[in-house]
Parts: sequence; structure tokens; C-alpha cells
Amino acid sequence: PCPPPRPYYPAHLKNFESTMSSSSSNSSTPRSKVDQSLEQLKKMMKEEDKDPWATDVTLKRFLKAREYDVEKAYKMYTKCIEWRRTNKIDEVLDNPPEKLEYYRKLVSHKNHGFDKQGRPIYTEIVGKIHYPTLLEYLTVDDLIDVHIWQLEENARLCKESSEKLGKEVYQSVSIVDLAGLSMHHRHGLSFIKACAKIDEAYYPETMGKLYIINAPRLFPFFWGICKAWVHPNTQKKIEVLSGKYEKVLKENIPAHFLPAEMGGKCTCGQFDSEGKKKPVSEESKSEKKSEKKSELKPEHYCVPIVDITEMKEQLKYRGDEYDSMSHTSLTVKAGQFEEVVCSGIDAEGTHFSWNFRTVAKNIEFSIICRPKGEAALRELKEKHEHEICPATDFRDEFKRGVEFDLLEKTKMDKHKGVFRVPAHCDLVFRFDNSYSWMNGKNVRYKVTATCLSDC
Repeated sequence: PCPPPRPYYPAHLKNFESTMSSSSSNSSTPRSKVDQSLEQLKKMMKEEDKDPWATDVTLKRFLKAREYDVEKAYKMYTKCIEWRRTNKIDEVLDNPPEKLEYYRKLVSHKNHGFDKQGRPIYTEIVGKIHYPTLLEYLTVDDLIDVHIWQLEENARLCKESSEKLGKEVYQSVSIVDLAGLSMHHRHGLSFIKACAKIDEAYYPETMGKLYIINAPRLFPFFWGICKAWVHPNTQKKIEVLSGKYEKVLKENIPAHFLPAEMGGKCTCGQFDSEGKKKPVSEESKSEKKSEKKSELKPEHYCVPIVDITEMKEQLKYRGDEYDSMSHTSLTVKAGQFEEVVCSGIDAEGTHFSWNFRTVAKNIEFSIICRPKGEAALRELKEKHEHEICPATDFRDEFKRGVEFDLLEKTKMDKHKGVFRVPAHCDLVFRFDNSYSWMNGKNVRYKVTATCLSDC
């Protein structure tokens, strides 16, 4: 994976301190109570609870998230530190997610400067995300890995800002552009829900402000669903700005940190990674020069607008074991299931093989074996590396000629296996989405039935 990119800092970063508010984030809790609660929490911590990551600022976040109930804050903190250690979160920035490069090619986003309180700003053009394509390249788990990486990157920028300003900076600001939001964005709801859980449990009080711009009429529908996953205190930090959002952004973000396409004065998008001016197309040259947002070219935006045309095209030529030209597409509607029957060869036996993947996690997969009459199984000498279990484990079922579960129902996003049976039977591959009341699932599968090697 490529190294994580650094956020854009204009050349006049030397004046960074002068553009920032000298006051730290507002808090209605008296300082004496905060300090007292912090000391109590420290005394409650056991030796195994201590960690270099758990600075005073970090512990205060957990106290604030639990309204300074020390016992609740301690319980929340210990769960978090266990999660961080188990998942090696401290190493995330040094080992970026495998699919981060795909995410950068498919999602328009960028860390871009700081607001007037010194909080790092993350901007994402959510309305431009094409989830059907995104979920072909990244599973929900992959997206969560990228989300965690971004949270850790925000934390790194907060630390950098704190050291520069000489004050506590532990929150970040996000700008979410919803222009282009449509019903296909519903495929991202499971990811958003997972993110909300992670943010609440392991990154409390790290969001300082979320500005939502260009919200279309469809926004209330999505917000009505997502609102249930967001803590009431977090909801208060979300501000949906009207059409003329530039005024609010300018009041809270220095002009040189605000992208030109959002009404600011930053023009970093007009330069390449080496600081050279990007070439202007012939079409642009013939047009009247203007600084108006509506007339800026996407290729000159501070937050690059990705073109996913090539990524869509590449999907047609994927040839890995889980998605080749010989795979079949299957859509499993919300609240329903689909079955794929693979017929056995004959009484001499069959070598069954299969593999599948979904564009997201959470499909319940099971395999049912249906014997074609009673049969006594013979032993097979050779073994196969992907064989899920020997057919002889089901001697009684084959002897009685009754169907049985070869693989019990389990949630998964991909699976492959082999089952070799010296008897006549069919396998039924069941993709069950009954538990999902909203999201349909797309599956790419391949099943084959061939003769046993000794038949």
C-alpha cells in the first residue's frame, strides 16, 4: 500500500497560529469537577489498564462522554483499550489498510487544513459515491478498516495542532457534500451504522462539528434512518446548512483553509503534487475567467473529484477465484432467500466444488445435501485441500437416504469448498437474506459437479 498522504498546508502556514481562536472548546462543566473526575478515574485504573495512548486529554473524552460518571467512563475506557490492543490500532497509520488505494480511487475526500479553533478538517463528497461500484472493490469490513485509519489520521493531526498551538485539540471537523445523493446510497447504510457504533464506543467526543452541505430532498429519508444510530449529544454537533452555506463555513474556517469550490480562497487544487500549475484545457482558455464556484473545473478542485469510469470498466475483466467470467450473478432481495441446486453426476459419485462472494458482508450461507436414495459409502483414499469434511462423516444419513445440513447457516461474505461423495446426491446452496429488512444482497457464485477422480 502507498504511504498515507499528508493534508494540504498552504505556504503561509507560518501564520497558522494567528488565524486560530485562542480559546479551547467550550464546556459547561466546571474545571474543578473535570480535574476531580480525572483523578478519580486514574486511581480506579489498574496497572494493566494504563497505556501511553491514554493521556489526560484522552481520559477526559471518556469522562465527558459519560457525563463525568467515573465508573461508567472507566468501563467504557477498559473496553476501548482492550479493542485497541486486540486490533493493534496503534500500528494502523504505519500499516495502512490493504484497500485504502481503492478507496482513494473511488471516493472524493481529503484532509484539508484546520478551522479557527485549530481542529483538522476532513471533507468528503458523499453524494458522488457510487456504492454499487465501491462495494465491488471493498467489503463493509474493508470500509470500516479505512474509516478507522481516517480516525487515527485525524487524531494525529489533532496532536500536531495541539503542539503547535500549545492547547488541547482533540476534535476534528467534517464537511460532507451530499450533492448527487440518490437511492443507491442505501447500500451504504450498513457501513454507516457500523461506523456510528465504532465512533461512539472507541472514539468518544472526537467529532467537534459536522457540516452537511447541498442536502437534497432525499436527505430526510436517510437521516430518519441514521438518526437512531447517532448519540443525542453527537446529533447536536451536526449542522445542515442551507443553499448559501459559504457564509457559515467562512465564519468558522480561515479563508486560506477553505476550498475555493466552497467559497474560500484556497486554490491548492490548481497545482500538482510537485507544486506546478496544472495545465488549463483549451475549453477553459476560451471561457471567461471567473472565481465563482459554479464555473470552477472539477480537475481544479481542492478536494479532487474522482472519475470511476475506469474502475467500473475493470470490473468486467476481474479474474480472481471469487469473481471470474464463469461466475454467475445473483440478487437476493431483502427479507428473502435464494437457492442454487447443483445436481450430482450419478451413483458412482460426484466431486462438488463452489465459491462465492458478496459485495458486502452479512449473507447467511448454508449447504443442504439431498441423497438420491439409500447408499453405503465407500472410503476415498485421496484427500482434497479444500474439502470441508469427509462424506463418511454422514454414513447414517446416506444409509437412510435423508437430507442433512452439510454446512449450517452462517453469516459470511465469501466461501469456497469441496465435497467429494461416492454416492448419488444433489447439493443445495442457500443464500438467505431473510433477516435484512432493507438491503438486498448481490452475490457472485460458481458451483460445479464433476466425476470423482476414480470414477
